[in-house]
Amino acid sequence: MPDHLPKDRAGLPEGERALQEAWRAKYAPEVKELIVRREVPSPKLTLIIISYKAKDYLIECLQHARGQTAALDVPFEILLADSGGIEHLRPRSAPLVDVELRLTDGIPLNAARNAAIAWARGEYVAFIDDDGLIAPTFVEVVCRVFQDPRIAAMRGRIIPKEHPYFCTLAGHYDRGDDMIDDVLATEGHMAIRRGIYLETGGFPDQFYGAEGVYLVYRIARALPDMRVVYVPELLMRHDYFDSWENFIRKTRKYRGIRREVGALEPDPEFLRYLDAYLARRKPQRPRTAEQTVALGLLKAVRWGILRLPAWAVGQP
Repeated sequence: MPDHLPKDRAGLPEGERALQEAWRAKYAPEVKELIVRREVPSPKLTLIIISYKAKDYLIECLQHARGQTAALDVPFEILLADSGGIEHLRPRSAPLVDVELRLTDGIPLNAARNAAIAWARGEYVAFIDDDGLIAPTFVEVVCRVFQDPRIAAMRGRIIPKEHPYFCTLAGHYDRGDDMIDDVLATEGHMAIRRGIYLETGGFPDQFYGAEGVYLVYRIARALPDMRVVYVPELLMRHDYFDSWENFIRKTRKYRGIRREVGALEPDPEFLRYLDAYLARRKPQRPRTAEQTVALGLLKAVRWGILRLPAWAVGQP
């Protein structure tokens, strides 16, 4: 259990404070150490980066998080949740973060996210993939969109970092140029009111996929007058896959995700909600001829990978 807790933000509602205490009690066994490197008084926003066995890309991610245009106007904190395997990066990451939460090695991603939320202090919280590069206006856009009290959460637009053709498989990355109602299908590039995240239960700890759809389903049931939106100005550069090895691993891991989610959360109403989302999930922006060809080739390769035995593609 951490022995140094930063002060709660000013004006923390009592309901959120009670939920915070319950969440901290629940996830305390997963916290090995909490290090406050710089305490930001009453942060408006907490940027959360979950990292496990990261490489140098984590440093670039943190540099983009630190270099925000709103830095002089909006108090925000950067919370790095360390799930293990990034010890070699700590000398360079330490100056770029405000709070380090060192967790049980290899803790499931969503459990790590929930633990981080328990110790985040912002009125708003955002999750950022540790290999994603947010735009310098990220904090500015989040705070502007949340000025509308009807908006519970938002997800942003993702554009390729270095591998545009791999990204053709991610039709949900770019939903066009207009703000529309959507689900949190980019869990590593989203923002939400912290109180709402706590109130609706957050991401299920054991989910691997569809956790953003599940959270929006819970928000819609508990707070039907609130909106979850896609915000095109909220930009991040990220590659859906960055290598053929990564492509093979994730292709096999995502296989049967609908069945696995159904086993973890058999609520038929949620499963209908998930199926409806999957049926309508189509890219908003027309593809170029090159992108269409790349997509066809990648789908063919994926079809073959899913039909090969695990040993043939070097997977356990």
